[in-house]
Amino acid sequence: MQQFRKFFYTDWSFYKHMLAITIPIALQNVISLSVNMMDTIMLGQLGDVAIASANLGGQLFTILDVLGFGFASGAAVLISQYWGKKDMLRIRQIFALTLRIVLVASSLFALVGHFFPRQVISLYTKDAAVIASGAEYLSLLSISFVLFSFSNCYIMCLRAVEQVRISMVIYSSSFFINVFFNYCFIFGKLGAPAWGVRGAAFGTIMARLFECCATIFYMCFIEKKVCFTPRWLLNLKSGLAQDYLKNSLPVVSNELLWGVGFSLLNLIIGRMGASYTSAMSIVSVLNQLVSVFTFGMAAASAVVVGKTIGEGRFSDAHRAANSSVLVGLALSFVCMSVLLTIRPYFLSMYNVSQLAYDTAFSMLGILALMQPFQAVSTVMIIGVLRGGGDVRTNLILDSGFLWGLAIPLGVLGAFVFHFSAPVVFFLLRCDNIVKSIVGLIRLKSGRWIRVVTRDNT
Repeated sequence: MQQFRKFFYTDWSFYKHMLAITIPIALQNVISLSVNMMDTIMLGQLGDVAIASANLGGQLFTILDVLGFGFASGAAVLISQYWGKKDMLRIRQIFALTLRIVLVASSLFALVGHFFPRQVISLYTKDAAVIASGAEYLSLLSISFVLFSFSNCYIMCLRAVEQVRISMVIYSSSFFINVFFNYCFIFGKLGAPAWGVRGAAFGTIMARLFECCATIFYMCFIEKKVCFTPRWLLNLKSGLAQDYLKNSLPVVSNELLWGVGFSLLNLIIGRMGASYTSAMSIVSVLNQLVSVFTFGMAAASAVVVGKTIGEGRFSDAHRAANSSVLVGLALSFVCMSVLLTIRPYFLSMYNVSQLAYDTAFSMLGILALMQPFQAVSTVMIIGVLRGGGDVRTNLILDSGFLWGLAIPLGVLGAFVFHFSAPVVFFLLRCDNIVKSIVGLIRLKSGRWIRVVTRDNT
């Protein structure tokens, strides 16, 4: 037991603190994913083409989402360590830097999505019906990009100073707004026009508009810890741009490469047919839904590890990292059991072809068996390494193995050897096995702890 205490926390106050951060983040993710799930369930009543159109029409947003996640996560590396030092001025300056960059990036994505939707969708499929429907969806959806990016980036930066409950309040409210407008405008209820796939995009716009307005109200009138207001966006002189870029660019590069790579995974499956795209869409939603607590634990780990390093308690940072990975591994077996148990009931909610149903059923079985590897790699990459400031190793592990291993194997399996979709799916996910093993080796070495902050002035 003494040896165990040397490497892991046995004090339950640590785990209670981790849960206090994990649960609101996990619930926020559940709500966000429930929005996507409700979109696919509602559109699932319209058939394979509708689901495939929304899935492929949302790929540009997926890339923007992971890019914004990268900018905010790169900021969180600095914010969490400055939070350990209680340097609020520099925390506000990092907030401002991050939000300015995210607003510019989301504006560019919105312009591409609105004016070139057919060209974007054509990258993923040759199906004329899917291209036409997906272009309508993307052209409308792009209006929400800037709204979402602003509110989501601000909320993610708040996580680094252990403010997590507001996200649950805002996103739970936006969920009901999205479902209401989806119901009205997809099916033409309560006097609204029946827009089908476009109705789902309109529902998303209304939800994002509410999130943005609620975030600005909270920022200006309620939040008292960081005291960041929109006027800080005009404060261009902080002296932290170099520090931010040094720590953020590897994270942003990682998230962008991962986002494009994940989009390419959908492209590979999408080129195999609309039914396979539909199956992949269903599988992705359920996978994210059952993994929310793992991702919440990873996010909590990044905050706690970063803050602990900022306070100069390096041995405690080791114990926090080890304990986080252990909890993540335990959660993975819960996720595995849930996936195997609910997959037939979950799939029964969709009005899809038998081919799509059978493919999704097999993919979910493969995904369940991959959960331990996915959990360890997630907590290591999103949590420990990022919170510890080891962002370059993070880039190599997350994107290096995706592009160097999973994608080449997936391309070969799909287009050279013509394997079945479930086998191709396994090849596209096999990088998690390697990432988890290499990540544990890096954890044991202790070389992942990096102090990335400046001394207080």
